[in-house]
Amino acid sequence: MSAPAENTEAPRNLAGRRLGRYEVITQLASGGMAAVYIARAQGVAGFERLVAIKVLHAHLAYEEEFISMFLDEARLAARIRHPNVVPTTDINDTGGDGYFLVMDYIEGDHLGGLLGRAAKAGKRLPTPLVSRIVLDALAGLAAAHELTDEEGNPMNLVHRDISPHNVMVGSDGIARLTDFGVAKAEVRMSSTRAGQFKGKLSYMAPEQASTGESTQVSDIFSMGIVLWETLTGRRLFRGQTNAQTLAKILQDPIPKPSEVWPDLEPFDAIVEKALARVPEERFQSANEFIDALEETALANGGIGTQRQVSQLVMEFLGDKIEAERERIREAISQLGQAGLGETTLPIPRDGSSSSITHSGARPVAQDQTLTGVTQSHLSMPTLTGSIALMPQEPQKRGGILVPLLLFLILIGIGALAFVLINRDDTPQVAPVIIEQPAAPGASSDDTIVEAIEKSAQDEAAEAERLAQEEAERRAAEEAAAAAAAAAEAEKQAEAERAASAMTRRPTRPVRPQARPAATPTTSSSSASESPSAPAPSTSSSSSSSEGSSTMRPTRRAPLPSNPYGL
Repeated sequence: MSAPAENTEAPRNLAGRRLGRYEVITQLASGGMAAVYIARAQGVAGFERLVAIKVLHAHLAYEEEFISMFLDEARLAARIRHPNVVPTTDINDTGGDGYFLVMDYIEGDHLGGLLGRAAKAGKRLPTPLVSRIVLDALAGLAAAHELTDEEGNPMNLVHRDISPHNVMVGSDGIARLTDFGVAKAEVRMSSTRAGQFKGKLSYMAPEQASTGESTQVSDIFSMGIVLWETLTGRRLFRGQTNAQTLAKILQDPIPKPSEVWPDLEPFDAIVEKALARVPEERFQSANEFIDALEETALANGGIGTQRQVSQLVMEFLGDKIEAERERIREAISQLGQAGLGETTLPIPRDGSSSSITHSGARPVAQDQTLTGVTQSHLSMPTLTGSIALMPQEPQKRGGILVPLLLFLILIGIGALAFVLINRDDTPQVAPVIIEQPAAPGASSDDTIVEAIEKSAQDEAAEAERLAQEEAERRAAEEAAAAAAAAAEAEKQAEAERAASAMTRRPTRPVRPQARPAATPTTSSSSASESPSAPAPSTSSSSSSSEGSSTMRPTRRAPLPSNPYGL
């Protein structure tokens, strides 16, 4: 990489400046290429949101190569949508101070700061929490490696700057990967020339440190260094000079974590594979690294939770975070707190940084009118120069139409409620209205009135007809019911009469029959017994029975009430 232009300007501080819709509050950090500030995004109705703004240093703001790298970082980071990657939400141009990136503000510190605080306290991070932090960073790295373009083609992104300083650990307990400024991808505008090195030497893979060439497995080697240092709390490849550091990376034996802390022996195999100097012997993807680390961590103390990482951050970085909060509160109190009645007027600029000065809340009288609209409290930047506000014609109809529309809506709702309450349950047939040409000279209002009257008459006639049909139907039903009841009663009376006649029917008289000639013996006997004795009753009874049976073969004669004649 060509050496950047020498910085002959004094370090600038953008605190209090307004960059687009962002108002810079205070500086957060400064690196070799850019400075990071805390700013607030302001909107209507008192909307405020803290963001982090990354601005190129003044001596690099117009270097084409650095501008290309800056824009590449914005374009690549904005494509990655993952909870373990710091999101980039906007990119803009200050008009005089160069480009700037807008990212989510993460309250906390990078992993290097957390390890430094723990080392000063004479402690090392608990192993389950180390596993949680590194797993989060690996998840963000996997999302970056799997990034695709709009057509689904892999972009083969390589971060090339994996280090503890580019892993943000927030007070919410989430670790996020950040800083894709030197990342390599298929669609970058900038390219790395032969012999150029990008990244931190002490965290480079051997092939990256020796030739400058890097692949996604080079990021795996860098993440292995992060795991080793986070577990042990020590630096792995650190020499007095770059030559010594390079020799450690390429030649010196790599110590195992258990050589520093014996209780880390279960992690030796994972670290050894991640730090293999031959790329083909390493984990071939971040997801493969995640699977191995999860399996080992679960078998040796488990994996920490997000809440536990948050408590760890507040334990070692609580005073730093609180001081940062207090600094933000003081800066906001000096710049002015946005209220519900405040807004921001769009101010044209001439593209020069001299037109942007410190901003502050400027109260506007309640009866003061700008562009035809009365504002109670307007906040706008102070400008070095006068800007003529062009008066516009006030919009008078806007204040009348809204109440009128509300009034009409209320009337419609009331009419609908009245119709629903007084609705008749009787089914009605929708009248057919035949439009007739209006008589010459008749107004449209008269025609409408006549049509309404005719419709009402038709509805009344139809209702009367329906009522008459209903009455006739009910009368017919009642007559039919009465006839059926009379027929049933007649039938029942007929049955009763038939039954009574059968029970009181008289016995038919029996005709006398000729007495058969008796034999002499029988006659003598009979004469001697009783000459005047009547014929046996058996014959009469038999004859009577036979005659009755012949006349009514299907019905037996009723038995006498006393069959013994007693």
